[in-house]
Amino acid sequence: MGAYTAILKAPGVIRVVISQLVARFPFGMMSLAFVMHIEHVHGSYAIAGIALAAETIGAAISGPLLSRKIGAWGVKLVIMTSATISGLAMVAIAAFDSPPLAMIALAALVGLTSPPIQAAVRTIYPTLVPRKQLTTLFSLDATAQEMIWVVGPLLATILAAQVSTGFAVLVMAALQVFGAVMFLANREVKNVVIPKSTTKMGGVLKNKIVIVNVILGMLLIGSFSGIEVGSVAILENKALAGAVIAALSLGSLVGGVFLGPRARTRWALSKYVVIILIGYGLVFLNPTDALWMGICFFIAGIGIAPALGVLGAIVATSLNMSESAEAYGWIATGQLMGFAAGAALAGIAIETVSPESALLIAGVFGVATLLVALMTVGITPALGKTMTDTSSIPIVKDH
Repeated sequence: MGAYTAILKAPGVIRVVISQLVARFPFGMMSLAFVMHIEHVHGSYAIAGIALAAETIGAAISGPLLSRKIGAWGVKLVIMTSATISGLAMVAIAAFDSPPLAMIALAALVGLTSPPIQAAVRTIYPTLVPRKQLTTLFSLDATAQEMIWVVGPLLATILAAQVSTGFAVLVMAALQVFGAVMFLANREVKNVVIPKSTTKMGGVLKNKIVIVNVILGMLLIGSFSGIEVGSVAILENKALAGAVIAALSLGSLVGGVFLGPRARTRWALSKYVVIILIGYGLVFLNPTDALWMGICFFIAGIGIAPALGVLGAIVATSLNMSESAEAYGWIATGQLMGFAAGAALAGIAIETVSPESALLIAGVFGVATLLVALMTVGITPALGKTMTDTSSIPIVKDH
């Protein structure tokens, strides 16, 4: 805890972390809010599913494109413009009973204009704390974002039930714009200058660290979708399924707090993935018991936030600031692709084999993550050894 106390004392850290969480919060509500509202309007889960897929594809496309523009156009212009357009598209979805194709097109527009908050903030983090504290800050970021996935779906369902499905989408739009304004109001964000990338679009993927990070993120996030889809299919009580999935996030919160600051060697990522796999493996001892599933997923979750924190810190310490934003954009795209692929394979496994087989899909993705982590240890920096500079990176505008 002492490591977290130290970074929270750094000027601006608390404000930046909280504001970026608010700005990213709508993503925790989006899946449920979109599906519930569009199904309510059109009476079709198929249309709702296609619309959500369109949003996901749009976000996967826009991630690296908008992230790259942060250096060329500035953080404020990129984030405020994209957040406004995305928010207006959400309002249109909520306010108008648009035909199916129009609803799908609006959902795609939401994805295509998703503000690159995560890429921006992770590029800015190295300017806030000394280099030796970056791993702890990235772990804090990964730990805090679990609140998005715990509270977001819960808020979406409460608003839909107590008011209306359209109101849930409107709240999501309001939070999108308000969060962007709140994030950009921080002087640490307003004053930062992210250098324009000097390479061609996609050139950052030539860096081995980036491409490995994309693959690792894709596989790791892909394993989560197997857990989510499998839990819903196995447990008839959907409330229990939600609680079981929440246990994964709760474990991640605990792991982030106690293990995140301890990542110091090049083997740290592999060790965290082993913890995840232990949880995945134990669940097969009794894969239909909700309590046992929750315990196992809590164990698995202990490795999640620290693993994601390590991945983020590796990029921050291995790339120039001009390349980091686009790199994080590609990493986000890889994670979206991994989640979509894992969900699709889990669904196929459920239909062709059994509901429990979806958990096997999660295990396969997890094992693949560990194998890639082990095979790339040679190019993975030892964070505790490489981050010896005790000063932050002062890249700010002149006043």
